[in-house]
Amino acid sequence: MDPVHMRPIFVPPGAGTVLEDMAVTHKLTADQTDGTCYLFESTFEPGMGNRLHVHAREDEIGFVVEGALEILIEGRSHVLDTGGLARLPRGIPHKIRNPSSQSSRYLFIAVPAGLDRWFDAVTQARRDGSLDEALAGELARQYGVEWLE
Repeated sequence: MDPVHMRPIFVPPGAGTVLEDMAVTHKLTADQTDGTCYLFESTFEPGMGNRLHVHAREDEIGFVVEGALEILIEGRSHVLDTGGLARLPRGIPHKIRNPSSQSSRYLFIAVPAGLDRWFDAVTQARRDGSLDEALAGELARQYGVEWLE
């Protein structure tokens, strides 16, 4: 049989695994791509986003499907509107948020895959009630994510 990454994969509209507490929908996971990449859809309400962080293992590419995305790198703000794209190499601290007054939707590709497993681990820990600050820090270290604020 062909390796997983050699087979076509088709994801219909609305499909994927929804992680509601993370505002993330898995579209292509490490298991589906043989670890080559991970694709997820994310939404942020106005003014919402994430804290300053850095990835040790994966590069990210973000595409704005609807709305806008603000990316803060080294104190500089970069705002992308619908159709805009950003490549965020691993090792560069960044923070993202929705700067608009409407809900925004994005696609992110992580290369190589693995970030999906961090999302899954955090989601599972929340569901089973075990997620505390210590476990959150351990999961971040385990999956190569460092929170800087």
